[in-house]
Amino acid sequence: MVDERYKLPINSAEMDRLDVQHRLWSLLIGGLYPPTLNTRVNELLSAGGATKSILDVGCGSGIWAIEMARRFSHAEVVGFDLNPQRYKDAPTNFSFIHGDLMGGLPIELHEKFDVVHCRCVAQHVPDPHALMRILARCLKPDGLLLLADGDWVAFDSQKRLLDPVKWNPDITIDEQVENDLGHSWYAGWLHLFGAITRSPNYEPIDVLLKVDGLFKDVTYKKYYTPVNWSGEGLEHGEEVGRIMDRNMREFFEGGAAVVLAKGMPPATLEVWRKGLMKEMNQHHYNVWHWAYAVKSLYIQ
Repeated sequence: MVDERYKLPINSAEMDRLDVQHRLWSLLIGGLYPPTLNTRVNELLSAGGATKSILDVGCGSGIWAIEMARRFSHAEVVGFDLNPQRYKDAPTNFSFIHGDLMGGLPIELHEKFDVVHCRCVAQHVPDPHALMRILARCLKPDGLLLLADGDWVAFDSQKRLLDPVKWNPDITIDEQVENDLGHSWYAGWLHLFGAITRSPNYEPIDVLLKVDGLFKDVTYKKYYTPVNWSGEGLEHGEEVGRIMDRNMREFFEGGAAVVLAKGMPPATLEVWRKGLMKEMNQHHYNVWHWAYAVKSLYIQ
């Protein structure tokens, strides 16, 4: 089943892909959050006093939230997602809320959480600015927001932007191939899927965090990830390259139904698949974005 709001299949294969992607994020940032935040997170979530609470918005497979629940066993950890899942191995301090984020969070969650995590969600909601207000509203004063997202561009081995093949439904696939000689099928798939799934109102996460004065102390970092190679000078590069290879192959297979539903002929999809898979053996990079910020305002 493909959820029209999420745009990818909601099944065990997609949850497995998200778990693998979680490992990627852990390698990139150095854990569930960067080591530079250890002191801040430990202070926010220290045992004793008022109950400590963590929220994972768009929790998907639940892996980040569940690992946080195990690390901070005295804290309440809540996963919130559009699609209901079963979390059979979750600890008792983890709970799940099923709901549509853009309808807002229940009022009992307002100013409840010390730490809020939201990964690969912002560009898929109709109003990313409204999302920032929702996230700020559920944080306690001076609470910490952890925000992450992917991107729909690709780079060559020198980190130069690749020109994507752009699907034109008004020409034949042979004309498409001829017109796009020298362009990247790999970058083209990212461009195509981004056009389908990304909100027209989206802005980079570091920009979103600075809108309306909702947050302060915004810290942002960009990560380049090699695909099926170890990259240049990247810690854990070999494992990152393997994960990205698997992630992107599974992402293509999972997204094929979405593209077909948008009108791409199966024969065109097959040509695209062959071009993309051939490029998987070349040295490309993807890019990922990670940021954190502190709530600065009381939100009505």
